[in-house]
Amino acid sequence: MKKTAVLIVLLICFFSKAQPPAKFYTKFGGSGIDIGYSGLETFNRQYAIVGSTTSFGDGSTNVYLLLVDSMGQPLWEKTFGGAMADVGKSIILNPTDSGFVIAGFTSSYGNGGYDLYVIRTDKNGNLKWQSSFGGMDWDFGNDLTLGSDGNVIVCGTTHSYGYGKTDGYIMKVNITNGTQVWVKYYGGIEDDDFRSVKLTSDGYYTIAGNTQSYGDINNDFWFFKINNSGDSITSKNFGNPNKKEMCYDFMEDNFNNLVFCGSYDTSFYNTGKNEGYLIKTNLNGAFLNQIRYAGAGSNDRFLSVTRERNGNNYFFSRSVNKPSFEMEAQPFHTDFNLNHIFSTTYVGNKDEEAYKVFNTKDNGFVMVGYTKSFNLVSEDVFFVKVDSTLLNSVNIVGLKELKQNKSPEKIYYFDNKLYFDNSYSKLLTYSIMNSQGKVLIESRTNGNVIQLNPDMATGVYVARIGDKPPIKFIKN
Repeated sequence: MKKTAVLIVLLICFFSKAQPPAKFYTKFGGSGIDIGYSGLETFNRQYAIVGSTTSFGDGSTNVYLLLVDSMGQPLWEKTFGGAMADVGKSIILNPTDSGFVIAGFTSSYGNGGYDLYVIRTDKNGNLKWQSSFGGMDWDFGNDLTLGSDGNVIVCGTTHSYGYGKTDGYIMKVNITNGTQVWVKYYGGIEDDDFRSVKLTSDGYYTIAGNTQSYGDINNDFWFFKINNSGDSITSKNFGNPNKKEMCYDFMEDNFNNLVFCGSYDTSFYNTGKNEGYLIKTNLNGAFLNQIRYAGAGSNDRFLSVTRERNGNNYFFSRSVNKPSFEMEAQPFHTDFNLNHIFSTTYVGNKDEEAYKVFNTKDNGFVMVGYTKSFNLVSEDVFFVKVDSTLLNSVNIVGLKELKQNKSPEKIYYFDNKLYFDNSYSKLLTYSIMNSQGKVLIESRTNGNVIQLNPDMATGVYVARIGDKPPIKFIKN
């Protein structure tokens, strides 16, 4: 019956002059954990998605790059990385050859536990070069943009360099050969990071992130500008006294205003009762507007933002933790003043989140993330295409389940859980240590998933389970 329904959808598309559907949702992946962190529209209404995979490739986790056609069909998939953990967090189109440049992080290459990782491919996803950057500690790439001179600006977080516990990490990378042109670190004595970077219309690079060094020690949105040499121009923080705000993304609208999105902790001791939080400023960071949206659950966040191509409204990817503890991926539409117009959900019976939203040439939107629904054992890449009405997308989940599999022999960390293979329900001893090697938790399990305590402090940890190779992971 399901196959018949899918065939009907395809026949309708074909006999209506094969017009691509304006609205559909689907998934991609194998037997492991597969996540989409970013994406973009290319040509002929095709879409590139980047993220991570434990289903394919050679390492414990590899960078995962897919190209999807206008009907939701995968055209090709590629993996990058080595024997350890490698993740792709952001992707841009290279206008010189229609290829792709990806930023993320790697533990397969470089100097430290993790290093910032930059990959350039041709338009078919074939590797042209890859480079890693960082010191002896942990360094991460979160986002990138094309510079005014055609090179690449990458932002992230560094534990290796700077002035405090963590600092904002920004560098220029030569797009021809992948070498570093310059690198800068910004921050104070506490935890600071850069999450998103754009070349804005004033000719500077505007960066959004988080700071505990400036303003409120609990965490504020961080607005930062640099010039083409990486020198700082402006730094501001936005937040409320004694409250924890987390910024995940920002964009410039049609009127040269900036819209930042994230979360606002409403609990007394900042223990994680979040509402969605939006802030608008002008191009210089002068405050214009803010608004909070509360969901039905305990963890409401805006993870990404874009604008209408043919209009002045905004479109967000919202994550809502329902009372039944599942996460919902919610398209969220507001007007120019950030007032709610319409929202809906594209979910199954388990968790979905969308980490990135981008606009499309048909005045629609795409959201990319992960899903645990649709009879899955673990996460698959989740892809949602909607038009401006957000309603009635066609479900083509299961149309293109990829067949290649990789046995999950190692330990994987995701969403505050440790996953591992234990097919015969053996009793395994496990331990969790901090970055100095001190054992914090030691116990036994005969399962294949360990749920970590949500009250564990943010930081770097090491997990050992049975005789499996240990892994380092970051608890955010």
